[in-house]
Amino acid sequence: MRSLTLSSFRLRTATAIPVLALAAWLAGCTTAPPPAAPVPTTPPVQAFPYTGGELRLRTQSGECVLELRGEIQAAALRQMHQALQAVDLSGCGRKTLVLHASRGVLGDAITAGAMLRNRGYATQVAAGTVCDTPCLMVFAAGVERWMPVAPQPARIAFSQIPPDADFGRQVCETQWSRGQQLTLARYLRAMLPSPTATAVYQKLEAATCRETEMYGPQQALSMGLATALR
Repeated sequence: MRSLTLSSFRLRTATAIPVLALAAWLAGCTTAPPPAAPVPTTPPVQAFPYTGGELRLRTQSGECVLELRGEIQAAALRQMHQALQAVDLSGCGRKTLVLHASRGVLGDAITAGAMLRNRGYATQVAAGTVCDTPCLMVFAAGVERWMPVAPQPARIAFSQIPPDADFGRQVCETQWSRGQQLTLARYLRAMLPSPTATAVYQKLEAATCRETEMYGPQQALSMGLATALR
């Protein structure tokens, strides 16, 4: 009885070893599928067009760059609301608005600037762009303000602010209403260092329809209007 039990054990063991080896071999032939590539939640570039221009948003490596091309006006503000919401959803740590714009409505430009400052944006004038007064109002709102020197330098134009339609005669010289004076002075003081705000105000006050003073990157930096050159 003892020898029979031992023989049975040996037989069962001999049978089990090939079965285990086969199972191990089959397991080695089965490889797990590669992990699926992550699906991007947002496209690399988003466009927000409006009549008269477009906003384009690029996101990369934790940085959001919003480019404004075209006139700064009410339609641009509506699209800017949408673009800023998209930036908020992206979770970008660095946010910059690049201005390719020049013309625009002063009141809308001031509103756009306030929106950007409240959200901690940096601003930059695009290379080769002449940034006149509405553009300047938006540029002034940046917590950092960059002026490019290459491949083409950007320029700031202290262009005349149109007089209030209901105030005074339509003349070439600057002629602001009291409301325009207060709005502009308060905005510039809120956005810029006090000496810079005063200097910008004075240059805009001196502008006429015949004469527009322009500053290049180094002049804007010396004035305190730009905080860095690029």
